[in-house]
Amino acid sequence: MRNKRTMTLAALSIGALMLSACGSAGGTAETPASEGAAENLASTINIAISQSPTGYNGNTAATNSVYNTYVDNLTSSGFAAFTAAGELEANPDFGTYEKTSDDPLTIKYTINDDAVWSDGTPIDYDDVLLTWAALSGTHPSGETDPETGAEADIFQASSTNGFALMEKIEGEPGAKEFETVFSDPYADWEALLTPGTLMPAHIAAEQAGMSPEGDGAELVEAIQADDIEALKPVAEFWNAGWNYEVDLPALPDTALLPSSGPYKLDNATDGTLTLVKNDKYWGEEHAGKTDTIVFKTIVDEEAVQALQNGDVDVIDPSSPTVDTKAALEQIGETVTVDTGTSLTFSHIDLDQRPGAVFEDVKVRQAFNACTPKADMVDKFVTPIDPEGTVMNLREYQPGQPDYDTVLEGAPAAEGDGTADIEGAKALLAEAGKTEPVRVSLMYAATSQLRADMVALVKDSCDKAGFEIVPQPEAEWSAKLSQPGAWDAVIFGWSGSGLVASGESIYVSGGEQNFGGYADPEVDRIWSEIVTNTDEEKVVPLKTELEQRLAETQYNVVLYANADIIGHSSKLQGVEMNPTQTGITWNAYSWTKQN
Repeated sequence: MRNKRTMTLAALSIGALMLSACGSAGGTAETPASEGAAENLASTINIAISQSPTGYNGNTAATNSVYNTYVDNLTSSGFAAFTAAGELEANPDFGTYEKTSDDPLTIKYTINDDAVWSDGTPIDYDDVLLTWAALSGTHPSGETDPETGAEADIFQASSTNGFALMEKIEGEPGAKEFETVFSDPYADWEALLTPGTLMPAHIAAEQAGMSPEGDGAELVEAIQADDIEALKPVAEFWNAGWNYEVDLPALPDTALLPSSGPYKLDNATDGTLTLVKNDKYWGEEHAGKTDTIVFKTIVDEEAVQALQNGDVDVIDPSSPTVDTKAALEQIGETVTVDTGTSLTFSHIDLDQRPGAVFEDVKVRQAFNACTPKADMVDKFVTPIDPEGTVMNLREYQPGQPDYDTVLEGAPAAEGDGTADIEGAKALLAEAGKTEPVRVSLMYAATSQLRADMVALVKDSCDKAGFEIVPQPEAEWSAKLSQPGAWDAVIFGWSGSGLVASGESIYVSGGEQNFGGYADPEVDRIWSEIVTNTDEEKVVPLKTELEQRLAETQYNVVLYANADIIGHSSKLQGVEMNPTQTGITWNAYSWTKQN
């Protein structure tokens, strides 16, 4: 699960959307872009991102950010990667895989013999085994989570989806071949060893005081023996040792940050991160075409100006507005503009733990009723994407082939998004509320869009019997998992195109179930979804899920976010990607004419 720290968190199981697109500028009739252009290519491409990357390891609860994914697309490799259509595409540069059995589900993987980290260390079994150990949730710490009562794991993974069903991976230190066997089928097994997942085990071992010699034999032995005490220092480093300082003033020692992709981390200063070609990269298909890629942290409100000034070559604002679109279109032919609907949708999560404001489902339903969703769409979506509309489901978005079918089977989710003040009042009365219900509504302090949305909610819901208290937070995402730090929070989920990846958002005790929602029926349905390998069963199961989530008012769904990108017309190869993978999904292939 990935989270966009300004507006999106985690992955959802939603499919690809068709997007409108403009063609990039090419060459003249006399000199096509494909002929002779390579003689005059720029050596650097600058990419604007809305927030700084937060860590080299984006698999922890604290670093599970889309902005880390944007970098991982270039510095990390895996057996498959997502395309702009949200589909998985095998990466033979890294290795091969094949399913050898359905019962039990068994996958055979072979890592390319030439695959090495950028420090020259082979990528092999110990890297895979550490990934399994960190993401499987099978290493109890002996400490109890005060909220769920469950025993916490020594590895603070953002999600254990899929890996929790994977048995310990057998193998020998230095091996390039291994098999994964699942205790139960897993719908999204092909997405488990994709870019950003595998971390360099030799670094984690050495930083934990283990010898990296013998192809990581000491670490392998500890994991195979379930030696929790020996693994605690490894987990401590895996959890936080690769984190960056807030706002990325500099990188840690780059010796701790080896790359497995076509680019490697070189330096950082004041939120600007520079990548250079990985001279140890062995692949051909994903080899970098530009010498240097620079990520510049630029707030959305300043991104268009930075593009116009030539400070950056491409922008993909996390919270685009109608002003963003107008400003881009006014620049003229030097910039190419693409718009469409992303697989990100905005929503409001509710704290519904025992004693919390939204513990009572009637109060949750009242808040849903008074939220002016249709007004939000009119103000923030349709000026950018005329096809934008109120969204009523969580696992599907308007415009997807199965959206109407699922919505028809989930009548509790239906609605036109118009605020129902009187209906909200009646629901609060049924809940026994005689005084205004105070709700502290948290949002990203850096986002004017979120502030405007909160203002609309306050204007509407205060009339219905709530007292909405805006709660802007600069580090709001760090407070998501803190019970009592907020009553409601507005942000967005970012989709991946997978079937089962949303599990941890909804199930009881899920790593990204920030509001403490718990429903045994939803847990049951998800257990069937994640172990289902029959595509024909997906829609019926998701329909049942959507009905139950709506009946119990899991959260307040708002709308599918409009998406807009702008890039220099000298830049070739850019393709809008509506999924959580982001605009840099194929940045290794980009080129820019001088």
